[in-house]
Amino acid sequence: MLAPLLPPPVVRAAAVAAAATLGVLAGFGARDGTPFAVLAAAGLRLRGVPEFIAADAGDRWSALLGAAHAALLAFAWGALVARLAWRRRGGGATGVALAAGALLVLVDPRLPAALRLGAGAPSPAQRALCVATLVGAAALTARLAARPSPARPPA
Repeated sequence: MLAPLLPPPVVRAAAVAAAATLGVLAGFGARDGTPFAVLAAAGLRLRGVPEFIAADAGDRWSALLGAAHAALLAFAWGALVARLAWRRRGGGATGVALAAGALLVLVDPRLPAALRLGAGAPSPAQRALCVATLVGAAALTARLAARPSPARPPA
C-alpha cells in the first residue's frame, strides 16, 4: 500500500537517517559521560515535565520514550528528504537536501515540543547538528540506493 509513496530505497534511507540522528543525540550525552541524558530529557519533555527540571540520565523509561520519539520523527523527516532527493541527479539532489535542511532548521524550533527533532538537545546549535545529520544521511543514502547495482561477474 505504501510502496508507491515509500519505495524500498527511501525506507532504507530514512532508517539510516534515523539511526544517524539517534547516534548524534547519544553522542551529545556521551561527551559528558551520560549517553542517554539527551534522550531522557526528550522523554521528560514529552511527559510534560518543564524544561527547568534537569533530566536524570538513569531514567530509563524517559530515555526509551525519548529514543522512540526521536527515531519516529527522524524516520518521518528522513523519508520526506529521501523521497524528494531520491531520483534527482547531481546538484539537484544536493539542492533539494539543502532546501529541506534549511526548512527543517527554520520550522523545527517553532513546532510543539512533541514534534521537535532534537527535543532534548540543550542548545540550538545541537538541534541544527541533528537536522544536518538527518538531512545529509537521508539524501546521501537515497542517492546511493537509487544507483543501479553493478553487474556481478559470472561465477
